[in-house]
Amino acid sequence: MHVLPAPDSRRLLRPLVDRHLDQVNTLKKPNTYRKYEAVLNRFCDSFRDRSFESISTEELNDFVVHLKKSGMQSNTVLHNVVIIAQFFKRNGRSGIMRQLQLPERSVPLPKEYRETDLAKVLDVCDPRERAVFATFLMTGFREQEIMYLFWTDVNLALRTVRVTAKRDYGFSPKRWEEREVPITGQLAEVLQNHPRRAGSPFVFPSPTGNREQHMLDHCKAVASRAGLDSSKFDLKTFRSTYATRMLRSGFDVRTVQSWMGHKSLETTMRYLVPASDVHARLDQVEIPGLRQKPAAAHAAITEKHVRPAKGIQRTKKSAMTPDVAPGIRVEFRKSWIRMLEPSSQLGKMDHVLFSVI
Repeated sequence: MHVLPAPDSRRLLRPLVDRHLDQVNTLKKPNTYRKYEAVLNRFCDSFRDRSFESISTEELNDFVVHLKKSGMQSNTVLHNVVIIAQFFKRNGRSGIMRQLQLPERSVPLPKEYRETDLAKVLDVCDPRERAVFATFLMTGFREQEIMYLFWTDVNLALRTVRVTAKRDYGFSPKRWEEREVPITGQLAEVLQNHPRRAGSPFVFPSPTGNREQHMLDHCKAVASRAGLDSSKFDLKTFRSTYATRMLRSGFDVRTVQSWMGHKSLETTMRYLVPASDVHARLDQVEIPGLRQKPAAAHAAITEKHVRPAKGIQRTKKSAMTPDVAPGIRVEFRKSWIRMLEPSSQLGKMDHVLFSVI
């Protein structure tokens, strides 16, 4: 009796990757699929004609080193490894990331547009461009959320705009989460005066009435017309500028998290950064007695320089020497408490001044 050989338990890498990408294409958004496709195809090219089981941890470490040496940023390398680790886990090899030597993640400060640069950009905009970039700046929406913004998403009476799925156009919000964001009276007026194109549902349609897919190109063109470095202008920075301004204006973190559509509170708290345009305000802060005094003034001895006579006690002061310090610290703590409480005063939105609009 002829006995058939045992089937080869080793699985080729390429068919497994193709099956995984097919699942991602079905279950994830198109942008997510494109990222997974690029990462896993690069991985397959490095292990061509290899079986999945034959790829060792040491070879995976060599692959990580290769990515870093090729000029890839540390965060991008980590993003690649996460996608590869998910693929390995789906195919029965979990815990890969714990076995690898990975670069440290860098956490850059969020970028923010300066008031002067925004003024220059908006000054050279035509009315349509002005409406587009004012909406980016004053809603914190992502590029595709502006691209697929319908007039039915805008409620000027309630002064709100919504991010909603447009299934006929293949658009769904990130993580499929729809949300509603209040807008200032300033932006409501801009949108009120923005013309509507007959037969098009889009607030900012293309010249043909379809979705506008060249907003980034328009942004860089406007920056160039304003005499600024177009390489430093992008649509994402409008979003981070919005987040930092809302937090500095006193809106609590959880409210801004909801408006931004962030999954975690930690992501929103990254935008709690110091203001950059501060020098004019800093110059108004003066320390009494720091200015140069005339020579005669230095010779005068005031009462506070004289040691009290024996038996006379000084008035006991706070442990924090400057009289204003306790008040400042109490106010500082209160401001942080406010940031962690849900906001119910959306009327404050009108006090967030965008003087450049």
